Amino acid sequence: MATGERLSLIIPSWREGASLLAAVRAARAALSPDETIVVAADEPEAVREAAQAEGVRWFDSPRACRGVQLRTGGLAATNDVLVFVHVDSRLPVDAGERIRAALAAGTCVGGAFRLRFDRSHPALGLLARLSALRWTSAFLGDQCLFCRRADYQAVGGFSEQPLFEDVDLARRLARRGSLVRLPQAVTTSARRFTADGPIRRLILNAFLMCAFHAGVKPQRLHDWYTNQSPSTS
Repeated sequence: MATGERLSLIIPSWREGASLLAAVRAARAALSPDETIVVAADEPEAVREAAQAEGVRWFDSPRACRGVQLRTGGLAATNDVLVFVHVDSRLPVDAGERIRAALAAGTCVGGAFRLRFDRSHPALGLLARLSALRWTSAFLGDQCLFCRRADYQAVGGFSEQPLFEDVDLARRLARRGSLVRLPQAVTTSARRFTADGPIRRLILNAFLMCAFHAGVKPQRLHDWYTNQSPSTS
C-alpha cells in the first residue's frame, strides 16, 4: 500500500455539542484526512452548520446507536483507508503517518492504537496496559480503529448492534489478515468511568465482555447495561 493513500475520518456523535467541533479539529490535525464524516444524533443545528462550514460531510442518524452511526459513516466514505474516532478520544500527533505505515504491510488489514486515559486511577491503568494486547477483543472503538475500505466492505462493515460493534468488526477483519496494535497511545476521556466509579465500571465491562463471548445477544446486554450504568442516562 502506498504511503500516499487517502484517509477518511469518521466520527459518530450524540449530544456532544461544541465538544464535537473540538474533536473534529483535533482529529484532522493528527490525520490530515481527505474527507471528514460526522454521523450525528441529537446535535444542535448551530453545531451542524459550523461543522459543514469547515467542510465536514454531515449525516443525521435515525437513532442514537453507535453501530448504526459507524455503519452509516463507513458506507458513505470514499477513500482507501477508514479511521473511526470517538468524540472523547484524541489521536497522537502523527497518527496519519503511523496508520499509513502500518497498512503498508501487505498482510495488515487494520488495527488500532494503545489506550491511555486523561486521569489516573489503578483501574484505568490496568485497562491501559490491557490495550497493548493483540487479542481481537482488545480492539475497541476508544482506541480509534482503522482499516482499508476494501476490507471493511468485504466483511460487511459495522453491524448495527448497540454494544461490541467494534469487537464484532475486529473479529471479521482478523479473518482476512492481521490486525496491528500501534505502540502510540490514544488519549481517551475517563468521564464514563468516573460517572460509574472506575472499579465498578471495570467489573461491569468485564462481565459484559464475557457474556458477549458466551453468546448473549448485544441488544439484551445493552438493555441490562442501561439499567446498571448512570453514565448512559
